[in-house]
Amino acid sequence: MEKLLLSDAAPGTTYQIQKIRDEARLVNRLSSMGLLVGSPVTICQNQKKQPVLLFARNTLVAIGREESKKIVVGGADNE
Repeated sequence: MEKLLLSDAAPGTTYQIQKIRDEARLVNRLSSMGLLVGSPVTICQNQKKQPVLLFARNTLVAIGREESKKIVVGGADNE
């Protein structure tokens, strides 16, 4: 199973959140949006120097660049 950082994830691909590194504030904020370990996310846009846009739980979510480097995803399903 491939694991990589959300900041490096390919647009148009669906992943599962594997781990959220260390930061309790980030874990709390993401969990309040329903983004938990094991949640599937589809990457909509991932361009350098811009937030990562992802589709999860029927909602478009923007994750800041620095925060996306703390989220490990894996289990890619190419669509």
